[in-house]
Amino acid sequence: MSDFSNYLIDIEERKNQGLNPKPIDNGKLLCQIIEQIKDSKHPKRKDSVKFFIYNVLPGTTSAAAVKAKFLKEIILGHYSINEISPTFAFELLSHMKGGPSVEVLIDLALGNDENNANEAANVLKTQ
Repeated sequence: MSDFSNYLIDIEERKNQGLNPKPIDNGKLLCQIIEQIKDSKHPKRKDSVKFFIYNVLPGTTSAAAVKAKFLKEIILGHYSINEISPTFAFELLSHMKGGPSVEVLIDLALGNDENNANEAANVLKTQ
């Protein structure tokens, strides 16, 4: 059974106990979620987008590193995700408050794209 399938089972078990889903701290699970987001026809894509946006634990977890890297790829235009514009990707990075997001923001701030550099610098000021 995949990590994603196990996560869905855990969500249901916690829901039956009146609990919210556990935050995602596992990079391998988040990689599976990202692959589903990239697949526009995946039956769990909508849920995967929600999990990516709202359920990833910020900080220095392996999932935070995976999330920050994918957000950078969106900002640089390597991936186009309807639900996550480059502007929204910067907003998501701003809420991660340190760890891998700072590395991504520094890379963008020192990059060749002036708009991305300015936006990254503005977000870094809030970290």
